[in-house]
Formats: sequence, structure tokens, C-alpha cells
Amino acid sequence: MFGAVRIPKLVTAFASAIVALVSAPALAGTVWFDTTAAMRSAGGFPIANRSDVNWAYANRSAEAVCNDNGYARGMYTGEQDGELMGIHCFTSDMVTWQDLPGSDARAWALWQGSSTSLDSQAAYNTGAIADRECGSVYNTGFFTGFQNTSADVMGLVCIPSTYVVQRGVDTNDSRFPFLSGLNPPFTSWWYLRSSINRVCQYYGYSTGTMDNYVSTGVPFVLNLGLQCIY
Repeated sequence: MFGAVRIPKLVTAFASAIVALVSAPALAGTVWFDTTAAMRSAGGFPIANRSDVNWAYANRSAEAVCNDNGYARGMYTGEQDGELMGIHCFTSDMVTWQDLPGSDARAWALWQGSSTSLDSQAAYNTGAIADRECGSVYNTGFFTGFQNTSADVMGLVCIPSTYVVQRGVDTNDSRFPFLSGLNPPFTSWWYLRSSINRVCQYYGYSTGTMDNYVSTGVPFVLNLGLQCIY
């Protein structure tokens, strides 16, 4: 249905402003296109409104859509305009995939509570865990959202360091007013994804992840650790 690269524009409303997004060039195996409600339904994980689903369901949906369109893995951008939802897909030469034992993920202090379900976890926490699990050889990664509870494994995608650049940004940076007051563990998956993308795209990258945050010493101001992806 698509050529090698689709470069759309999405416009979405945030709490404080209407923000127009201009897509970055798709490089190093990263492609960006709009998904329709029909495409998401065809993948088996329909989404009508981004706010109606959690991050794990969204990632399952994104992987299905990317697979249906000839790509290996992917994540939604967090943006939605009517029925359109932006997505980043990665080609197979850019990513690796593995089944991660659930016990490895739960061993991190970032894992919340006693539940063994990925769906019970906050988007930021699982993103940071994924990054750490990929960190020994790779520079960043994300969970697919798929989990085999019987075997106690969960799908993990890793992206090599050759495609990743670390960036830090303070939440009071005047260039990024949408970061003001952001508290990663309590931020919706789509707002987190959108914020990461917009900062990384400002610096010329296609997308990214967030692997940590620290206090700056200024009340209510955090420094966010981003892993921007070409």
C-alpha cells in the first residue's frame, strides 16, 4: 500500500497549544506514515482513540501495522488527527528482536508492584527497562507489548548504537513548552511518545525513546534523558 517512505504531516491538539508537526526524513531504516482506522483494525488491534488504550496494546497494534506493510517492528508517534495516527516503522536490518524472560524485566526497580503483566506497567517505566535490557550491546529498545504469560517471556526490540544518539533536555526549556510539568511515570503513553519525537525531531532525528530522568535541583524541573534514533 505504500512506497519505501511516506512523509506525512499531522496536526494535533495538546492541552496548552495546537502544534503543527513537520515530519523528519526517514533515515537508517526508519519510516513514518499515517495509519487509518481500517489499517489498525486489519492488524487485529483496532484503535479509535489513542486515549482508550494503554502503551502495551498500542505497541502490539503498531507492530501489527508495521508487519502488514512490510516492516519489522514499530511504535506509534503518539499523534492523532481524526482517525489518522502517525507511526514509525523500522526495517529488519535496523532492529533485533528477542524473548526476554519476565523475571529479568521484573528484577529492575522500575517494575511497579507485584503484577507480572506488561499491561499493568507505566509507559515510561517499561521503556526505561527495555533500554537497560538492550544497553549491554545495544543503545536503546522497546517492548513489543506481546507477552507469553505461560512461558513468562515478553517481546523486546533492540536498536544498535549506530542508529542512536543521546540527548538531554530540561522540562523548562522554552523551546519545548509541551514539556512543562511533565512527570514521566505519570504521563500517558501518547503524550510521552509525542514529546520524545518532537524533541528528537527538533535535533534532526526521526524518533526516539526515554531512558531516564533526574532532578535539576529546580523545583518541578527535570532533565530528561532521550535516546534519539536516526
